[in-house]
Amino acid sequence: MTEATLLPALRQNLRLLPGSPDENGAPRWLLFDALRNRYFALSAEALYLVRHWQAGLSAEDFLLRLKAQGQDYEPKELAAFIDFMVANHLVESRSVEASGRLYQQYTAQLLGFWRWLIHHYLFVRLPLLRPDPWLNRWTPRLGWLFAPATHYLLLLLGMLGVVLVVRQWDSFWSTFLHFFTLEGLVLYGLTLAVVKSAHELGHAFAAKRQGCRVASMGVALLVMFPVLYTDTTDAWRLRSRSARLRIVTAGVRTELYLALLATFLWSLLPDGPLRSAAFFVATTSWVTSVLVNISPFLRFDGYYAFSDWLGMENLQQRAFAFGRWRLRRLLLGLDDPLPEPQPRGRARFMVAYAWATWVYRFFLFLGIALLVYHLFFKVLGLVLFAVEILWFIVLPVWREVGMWWKRRADCALNGGRLLCWGLAGGFLLLSLVPMRVTVSVPAILQAQSEQTLFAPEPAVIAEVLVQPGESVTAGQPLLRLDSEQLNFELQQAEEELRLVQLLLDRSGSSAREKAALAIIEQQQRRLQEQRAGLQARAARLTIHAPFAGRVTRLPRWHAGVWVGDDMPLLSLADPENLKLEGYVGEQYLHLIGAGSQGSFIADRPGMAALPVRVREVDISAVPVLPYAELGSEYGGPIAVRATTEERLVPEEGLYRVSLSLEEGAGEPGANARLPGVASVEGESRSWLWHQLRRVLAVLIRESGF
Repeated sequence: MTEATLLPALRQNLRLLPGSPDENGAPRWLLFDALRNRYFALSAEALYLVRHWQAGLSAEDFLLRLKAQGQDYEPKELAAFIDFMVANHLVESRSVEASGRLYQQYTAQLLGFWRWLIHHYLFVRLPLLRPDPWLNRWTPRLGWLFAPATHYLLLLLGMLGVVLVVRQWDSFWSTFLHFFTLEGLVLYGLTLAVVKSAHELGHAFAAKRQGCRVASMGVALLVMFPVLYTDTTDAWRLRSRSARLRIVTAGVRTELYLALLATFLWSLLPDGPLRSAAFFVATTSWVTSVLVNISPFLRFDGYYAFSDWLGMENLQQRAFAFGRWRLRRLLLGLDDPLPEPQPRGRARFMVAYAWATWVYRFFLFLGIALLVYHLFFKVLGLVLFAVEILWFIVLPVWREVGMWWKRRADCALNGGRLLCWGLAGGFLLLSLVPMRVTVSVPAILQAQSEQTLFAPEPAVIAEVLVQPGESVTAGQPLLRLDSEQLNFELQQAEEELRLVQLLLDRSGSSAREKAALAIIEQQQRRLQEQRAGLQARAARLTIHAPFAGRVTRLPRWHAGVWVGDDMPLLSLADPENLKLEGYVGEQYLHLIGAGSQGSFIADRPGMAALPVRVREVDISAVPVLPYAELGSEYGGPIAVRATTEERLVPEEGLYRVSLSLEEGAGEPGANARLPGVASVEGESRSWLWHQLRRVLAVLIRESGF
């Protein structure tokens, strides 16, 4: 009889322990492998096999003995159980053949360097401490931390802290600015380390209070970022579900308690590093920790608490099997049995959980891919980005599609499924067909000739001669200003001239008087020049139209209002000659060019669309957006950021587009500047090819080659 037909010997260092019931309430037992610190759940049928196991007995004889005891097992059930025990290394390997098989399993699990790196750079554990003896000494001394009085005291202090923070919210929020200094960043790192250490110690002390052994504590590298971890595998021996939940949630509860206490302390501490640390613990740290740890889609505290609350071990693997089963049934009509017997409601829940986890992981791995790209230098970042996308997103989808192809003969496509696949295929074909694209170009319509008029010097308005929207001719008076200082200086110059003229009229013919006459004449010429300058200044106080046009902006001036030389009096524009300027993003630059037609729709109700034509498109991007109306800072469609110099810098590459109004476009109105959108007919393109071009453009641009 060969080795495969004989019952292998079970390892002697295995322990059999009572376990908690399964999700259906059936009793279970645990098989504990102390060497690897692993637990295996056994049903009542599997427990019966272990209790009556006889090494060296043939499988056929073993089944006959079980049948004689009233236990009827199928040969395939026993074979599956033997395979389970062998695959998990729960049997002894005494023969050369068994040792060879064990070596083959070991070598098959070995990964090459690159495959190991791909599997482990995302998450790898490095145990550093064996804290069990230390926890045995300190757990009795820290029992007061778990007392109900401590719980209610921290809740009370936290509520009081929230009330105090609300009363000084502005000061609380301004504390955040301290983290933008070098001292703040160092404090951030130290506070984060302390908070996360307290999180893991919360798990450890909670496990110790339940009588569990804490095998190790250490550092886990999550995308090369160090995070602490605590091994609480021994919690599986607890039969009480609430006790296990207390261990799983102990870390989050510890951080919540620290956050409540920090909120209260922030209200009492003076400004400085300690207050900043209290701010961090009370806000950023615990919020992010709770959001990550309570998520049931990641294998952290929230997942294990959720799984234990449902009473379902290996929830994700089992749910994924249901998700794939349901997906194949919906899309391909594969009539496979359920992955495991479950009530209808539970099966639907597991399908929904699996699909939600897939969607969550898609965005998670996409975010991790972007994270590793930005963390490392460009070449390595691009490689890791590609590895994340290909290994964790594309490869699982490819494997599932490959399974569909292998089982294509088993597909049962009815009318509904054919319609679904037809719509998907139609959408794919539609995305490949080149179609005309309308490019939206944010634009400004304004007069070709436009001018804002200012007072030549500080003065008072004497008379307003025009109204807003009134058409004027070149040289027409618009405003008359008056200056008392100028009038006084002009009057003084006139009086001095009269005195000088009087001296000239009374001058004699003696040599002495003739010498004085030359001086008086020189003084007269100087005063005449001064009067001419003052009269020119007075003439400029009457504001004339520099060209024929229309008054587009005129504040409510009236006689008696003082104005300065830096105050705009009115704006004048020529509505007969207009220009239209727009800005297009880099992704649409190749779709439009000189001659492209479209229409301009102004942001003014009731105004008809104006036919336009592209004259030219600049070949270089604009560094600054010159029209504030188009910027997002002022409600416009173009995303910009304001600099300290009060300039609007576009967030993406923008190119200026010059457009002209077609003949017969009509009169746009009296507005000097009209923001709007020019819808320009672009060249035909394929939507899918456009998206691929965008991805390739980003990769080429970011690679730095």
